[in-house]
Amino acid sequence: MGRNYDNEYPSVTQILGILRKVGLEMWFKYNTAKFCKEESDKGKLIGTQIHEGIHSLILTGDIKVKTEYTEEVTNALKGFVDFRKSCPEIELMNSETSMTSEKYKYNGTLDCIGFDKMPIVVDWKTGKAKDKPGPPVYDEYKYQVAAYVKAYNEIYNTNIDRAIIVSLAKDKVAYTRYDMLKQEIEDCFSRVFLPCLEIYNYQKGG
Repeated sequence: MGRNYDNEYPSVTQILGILRKVGLEMWFKYNTAKFCKEESDKGKLIGTQIHEGIHSLILTGDIKVKTEYTEEVTNALKGFVDFRKSCPEIELMNSETSMTSEKYKYNGTLDCIGFDKMPIVVDWKTGKAKDKPGPPVYDEYKYQVAAYVKAYNEIYNTNIDRAIIVSLAKDKVAYTRYDMLKQEIEDCFSRVFLPCLEIYNYQKGG
């Protein structure tokens, strides 16, 4: 899974990093810096390992991932399997695609392209369901996916106008599915992502 680019453009994640995250701010406020760093690092590692497991399953039909966080990774991967069973009409392929939008000058890694008569952008997220049926789907996820759709369409000259976000729980076997259609994708890109990109570039002196 490569994320190496031959340019200095910002990533989708970096661009959206300018958005205020009140929940995260409160988490940092009420916990020690050491605890927050350890939990953040752990969460990133688990997220990467879950993506690796999904990538392996899509490409080979087998899950090959080494982890010391067996419970969290296993829960999420079982949730992914349940998602696949719930929509057998969607074929998953082209996992982990590095992309660069030369038009808007940003980079991003697309989790997956699915096919259900027409291509669909599919994005995996991880989180904790806690006492809910499944983990949350945050607005920032939608902004990210909108940017991935636009970059993919630009690069491959396609007209994808549908996306699916699948948020996989780490604390139990559960997932939340969120479908995005053309108008929401357009709104998230033009009304949120592009303004964030402009602010990011201005702050960086671009």
